[in-house]
Amino acid sequence: MSDLERYGDAWTRHLRLAILRALLDLKGKTGHESLLTDMVGAVHIMADREQVRAEVIWLHKEEMVLADVKHGALCATLTERGINIAEGRSDHPGVKRPNVTAGIGRTLLEISLDSLKR
Repeated sequence: MSDLERYGDAWTRHLRLAILRALLDLKGKTGHESLLTDMVGAVHIMADREQVRAEVIWLHKEEMVLADVKHGALCATLTERGINIAEGRSDHPGVKRPNVTAGIGRTLLEISLDSLKR
């Protein structure tokens, strides 16, 4: 495998994780392809809508999301398996394993935000 192929494979695994993590943050753990494209871009993973769509379809085939077309847009909803992979409780060779430290920081941020809401 060439360096370019390894880079592309790493980028694809990162994109898949970013999609799963984005869905974790959405109400109902559901989002459409356009919103997911913007959300993965916000974490500096530059992907166009077609690339996000292709990976949502792949995640659907791997049973990490349920994909459906609504009003002409592909929508994805996290499954229990997708949640476990996004949170690092289980892994899959086609998805980058999340950074454990980032998960702890994320939990602390949620706790802090909850305390501010009170």
